[in-house]
Formats: sequence, structure tokens, C-alpha cells
Amino acid sequence: MLESPFFMMGQAFSKRLLDADIFSHKRNWRIFSQPWVVRTLFTLLFVFYLGVPAWFYFCPWFRRTAVYLHFADWPFQALSDPEKYGLSNTKHFFVETSTGELLGVWHILPNSANFTLNVPSSFDNDDQPVILYLHGSAESRSAPYRRSMYGVLTRNPLCAHVVTFDYRGFGDSTYISPTASTLQEDAMAMFLWLQKYVDASRIIIWGHSMGTGIAVKLGEALSKSNQSNPFAIVLEAPFTSIADATRTFPLSYFHRRLPLFETFCAQQTRHPDTNLNSDERIGAVTAPILILHAADDSMVWSEQGKTLWKRAIRDRPSNLHRPVFVELDGKHGCGHRNIHKAPNLSSEVFKFLESVKLYNIAQNSCQRILKCDINEDYR
Repeated sequence: MLESPFFMMGQAFSKRLLDADIFSHKRNWRIFSQPWVVRTLFTLLFVFYLGVPAWFYFCPWFRRTAVYLHFADWPFQALSDPEKYGLSNTKHFFVETSTGELLGVWHILPNSANFTLNVPSSFDNDDQPVILYLHGSAESRSAPYRRSMYGVLTRNPLCAHVVTFDYRGFGDSTYISPTASTLQEDAMAMFLWLQKYVDASRIIIWGHSMGTGIAVKLGEALSKSNQSNPFAIVLEAPFTSIADATRTFPLSYFHRRLPLFETFCAQQTRHPDTNLNSDERIGAVTAPILILHAADDSMVWSEQGKTLWKRAIRDRPSNLHRPVFVELDGKHGCGHRNIHKAPNLSSEVFKFLESVKLYNIAQNSCQRILKCDINEDYR
């Protein structure tokens, strides 16, 4: 087995350090006793442990940036060419928001499709579900783990159309500093765009991580405005609130033990700019809900998904389709971003969608019977 050149160079460098025996000479450690070194280290620690929380507390822009991480992406991406990302039968285009700004979009055909992709008329070529995918924080719709999920959703047994896009501030969409309001506006713009070509009964809103907070906000807005509900809402690795998520998120590891972490960091995420707290809104969502969470999720612990599920059962009217919670086995290494690795993912989603179909059939039957009874009474 060949060793890499970097491994060999590392071995040689380590050997030279040991041969030189530099750590045995006290004079080599004197630099750490120099006043300027001590001052520099103290300043760095001060900025890291106190400066960052202070910025988070006092600066809304810094707080939004830390929550959404929209700057964290690979530069010079060719999102206009999906084939470079291994996505065939995928169309790139832009959707214009009500304010004239642009959202970069991919429409990925189901694997079962035997027709040429032509947005939007290709939706009429079959009756397969259409998934509006709301991605999470950081990176764009081209992130590898997101592309892997598109593959699962477009294959058997789901065979769904996937419409995925970047919010303003992400990917190739119009650049702004996103807020909770702009994220919801973008999701609503995409839903309304889809409704021009697809009946709402075919649309499934699928949110991952941060996208679950947006999906719940969108579901709440659709329910309250008496607009057509989507067929279902799927929440993948959801949090109860951003505040709860900060307590487990890896980037907060060094700060969450500070005495003022709750005041300076966690509670500040309840500001309207970053308020994607699903526990406050889930009860107002009337569309069927499926919650998926991996048991080994170390970013947003599965207890949050379970808590959100219980909250939905408690707060939603009992006549609605009962929310479903599925915890995926941690042995598959799903974690927070790789639920697509779970071998039973497709079957669990398919089973849920079938239960929604049966529920809708039963509801329609009850409505027809009730309507007949009312008409009979008038006779």
C-alpha cells in the first residue's frame, strides 16, 4: 500500500523535531513567558469568550449571520449547470418574488419520468407528488448531502418531482442579509408559483433543520389565510426553537457553559429577525405532519423532534390527521445531515403519505354523506 507524500513528509518532520529535542530546552519555552505573548493570548480569549456573545447580543446583523450562516458556501459555483453536480433531468431557472428579486431554482424530475423536462409543463405529464424542498442553514441547494436526499425522493417508491431553491442571500439568488421574514416570503413565493401549475393536493413541503422552522411558518400562514393546504409537511431534523438548538449546536460548545449564555445568546434568537420557533406555531398548522429525526443527531437532538411532535398532538384539533414521528436508527450514521442514509426512510415516508391519502378519502366521504343529509332535510 502506497503512503501519501504528505504522510511521509509529516513523518520526516516529526523525526527532525525529535532528533533536535527542542522541547527539552527551557529556552524554547521562554517565549510563552514574554509579556506581549501573554497579553495577546489574554486578548484573544477575551474576544472569543466575551466579545462574541456581546456582538451576538448587541448586533442584529452578527446574530442573523451566526444563525443562518448564509456566507458559508463554496465560491464560484456553477448552479446554472446542474449536470456538473451529477443531476440529470434537472432544469435551472429563476422565480421572481413579489418585490422583483430572484430565487435560483432546480426542478428535478422523478426517475420514473419518460418525458423531456420542460418547466412548468412537465408537471402535467404525470400525477406524481411535487416536493418543495426548504434547505437548512449554510451552503446552497447544491450541498452533497442535499443532492443525496433529492436522489432518495426522486427514486422508487416515492418517485416525486423535487423543486429546490435558494433563499435570498444563499446560492445564486438575489443577495441580501436574510431574516425570518424574508425566508418565509421566499418559501411562500415558491409555493404560490407552484400552485400556478400544480394543484396544492400534490405539493409536499419538506424542510430540513432551519428549513423546518420555515416550513412550519409557511404552514401556519397557509392555514390562517384559508389558502389551499399542501398535501403534507415533512420536518427533517427539526428543532423546537432556535434557542433550544443553540444549547446543543457544536459552534456554541465553548460558550454555552458561560453564566450569561442564556441571556446573551440563546434568548436573543427569539428576536423577530431569527424567530423560527416551531413550538409556538405547530398547533396552528392544519396540514398533515411527519417528523423525521435520527437517533444519533448531535446537532439538534432527537428529543427536540419528539417534543415538537407531542406539542403538535396536544395543540392541533383532534379531527386532523394525527402527526407522525419516526426516529431513525443511529447505527446508519445519519446524524443531522444524512438521514438519506437510513434504508427505511423511503418506506416510512411512503407509508405516511398513504395514510394521508386514506384520511383524505375518509374525510371526503364524510363530507359527501353530510351534504346528502343536509339536502335531504331541506326536501
